[in-house]
Amino acid sequence: MNLKIKRFIVRVFDKSIKTGRFFRFMVIMSALYGLCFMLFNAGVLFAKNNITSYIAGNNFPQSFFFYKENLLFFVSANRMLYLICFIAGILILYGCHLLFRGYKWGLLFYTIAKILQIAAPVFFLGHRMIAIGDIMIILLFTVYYYWYAFTHNIDKTERKYNQITDSEDSTTA
Repeated sequence: MNLKIKRFIVRVFDKSIKTGRFFRFMVIMSALYGLCFMLFNAGVLFAKNNITSYIAGNNFPQSFFFYKENLLFFVSANRMLYLICFIAGILILYGCHLLFRGYKWGLLFYTIAKILQIAAPVFFLGHRMIAIGDIMIILLFTVYYYWYAFTHNIDKTERKYNQITDSEDSTTA
């Protein structure tokens, strides 16, 4: 294998973040949120008609009367929204898994998923779906992960791809 390709592959899959206890706790909290987000969207994706009939029916609790219209509006969205959000939930879980293990690539998956999580409902349902609290929490977690990743890097001299020599390359002879 070419030495440059070998170094690139090792660099991509190299652990590059030293994870501490608080960082792992935050990642676990993000993963639990991603799991709930994924399960909710999967539930609406596969049982949309049942949920809509329950909300519109007489069995819906009267204490949620003021939320009834908003819930019907939200559930009446296109199924593509729930599919995109379901995929975003999977990406959140995968990104959190990689972050927990110390890979910087988890930041990429997590950030893409969070952008999808914000943009998809706004794209399908309009400005009514913008929630300042959700955006603040997403920014808080994302900024914290990037700050932690760039301040707790493993020293570049310890990385595996700096230790690959020309003698390990089998094609160069």
